[in-house]
Amino acid sequence: MLDVVCSAAGKAADELTRRDVARALLTVPAREALEQFAGIRRELTAAGNPLSATFWNSTEATLSSIEAGSATVGDVRLWLEATGTEPTQLFPAEGFLWSDEDERGPVAAELHARLVSHLEALVAAGVIDSDLLVRSDDAALAAYRQAQLDWLRAPLPDGRVPFDAIAEEEDDEFLAKWDEAEADARSILGELLSDAGPRPCPQDELAAACDRLRDQLGSDEWPYQLLRTAAGVDPATLPRDDRELWLTLAAGVVTPNDEPPDDPLNDSSMYWYMLGHEAWIAAAVSLARNGPSTVVDADSLAHDAATFDFENTEDDEFDDAPWLDDLDEPEARSDQTQQLSLGFFTVALLWRTLGALDVDDRLTELGWWGIPESLLRAWQPHTDPS
Repeated sequence: MLDVVCSAAGKAADELTRRDVARALLTVPAREALEQFAGIRRELTAAGNPLSATFWNSTEATLSSIEAGSATVGDVRLWLEATGTEPTQLFPAEGFLWSDEDERGPVAAELHARLVSHLEALVAAGVIDSDLLVRSDDAALAAYRQAQLDWLRAPLPDGRVPFDAIAEEEDDEFLAKWDEAEADARSILGELLSDAGPRPCPQDELAAACDRLRDQLGSDEWPYQLLRTAAGVDPATLPRDDRELWLTLAAGVVTPNDEPPDDPLNDSSMYWYMLGHEAWIAAAVSLARNGPSTVVDADSLAHDAATFDFENTEDDEFDDAPWLDDLDEPEARSDQTQQLSLGFFTVALLWRTLGALDVDDRLTELGWWGIPESLLRAWQPHTDPS
């Protein structure tokens, strides 16, 4: 099997590291790896690269544990990191976490390989003692983590700082996936709203609501402070157009621009952030279908979200809805419904502030028109400032 290890690592036998051998052994069933174990050790010794008895003992123990079914993922990870050239997960204290190998982008993959090479050089220079890592020596483990952290924070010759470059790539990937999800959600919402019929914008009601909002948004009164922060608006430079102002504020309820301050009245804000595209679509379409004067509260919105049928849409992303049906245990369904209700508690409060609901928590003409429109606004494609 040594030739397989050499081929996978792209190295000659006398250049192989402990990490190279360990990773190769993990690619085959543990029983097979144990059968190959002694032969690989003999061949490496003959090639002038015996590694160390400490490494071989830990390898045999780990493979035996895997074969017995008693090894955890964490156990295997620690054994691999103790080779001295496997980058560790520097989290949570240092705030850095490597993605799984098959999920790394080009930048992360490149920099991970560069860090491996850097660690190999430190092992060769004697700066990193892998045998001490195997023995879980506290000082050696701390130095090993610090060496990686120093490399991640130091500029490369091309000026990139690995820590920042990887974070930027991951942020870009996340935003791209989120934009794709929002585009799908917007398409489904548009399809469902087209079947619900026209919803004219009530101009007088819109103007009255915006006059009130312009007067109140500059104050620290709750929940205007929450509404302002979520929308990311400056009271001194509010849009002059009523439609633009109202939809900007309402879109902030769907996708908050900034993290709002703590709500002194309730602790449901975290559940508000957790509301997914399916829940928002279900709520908005149900309101569009039911029309003005519909009673709207957190529980009714949660019920609509939990029971909405997406199966007749052209896009199959939400075909499994109502998604709560996928939860086998009644307790789990109850917990999910409660979380939806807690999330919509804050939403209903903000919709009332916007004038989408009246003082009796009934859907207004403004809310009938504006709530679905606010989702379309929140999920519109982002423009590239460059």
